[in-house]
Amino acid sequence: MIFARFEWSRREASDIDWRSTASPQGRRLLEKASQFRWEDQFNLSLDPETAREFHDETLPAEGAKTAHFCSMCGPHFCSMKITEDVRKFAAEQGIAEEAAIKKGLEQKATEFNETGAELYAKT
Repeated sequence: MIFARFEWSRREASDIDWRSTASPQGRRLLEKASQFRWEDQFNLSLDPETAREFHDETLPAEGAKTAHFCSMCGPHFCSMKITEDVRKFAAEQGIAEEAAIKKGLEQKATEFNETGAELYAKT
C-alpha cells in the first residue's frame, strides 16, 4: 500500500483492523501515531520528506511536531487524545474504561444542562 499523503494513513487507520491486517511497517506506524510520535511516523513512512511537507502544510510550527493532535481533527476533537484521556481518567478513578466513558458522559450531560442546554452557546 502506498501512502500518497501522510494524513491519509491516519484517516484510513480508523477503518482498518491494523492488528491483524497491516504489515509490520504499518503496525509500527500506527503505534507511533497513537503515541503522537510525529518524527518517528515521518521516518517510518515510505517518503519521510514528503510526509513532513504534507504535515507542515497545515501545522507548520515546530511545536506541532510534538503536539498531541494532528491536523485532521485538531486539539479539541482528536479521537486518539480523547481515548488517551479516557484511559488516564479510568486509571485515576480505578475503574474500567467502559465505566469511565459512562461516568464522563454523565458528567458532560450534567454540565450541558447546568449551562442552559444550549447547543450553540455564545462565547
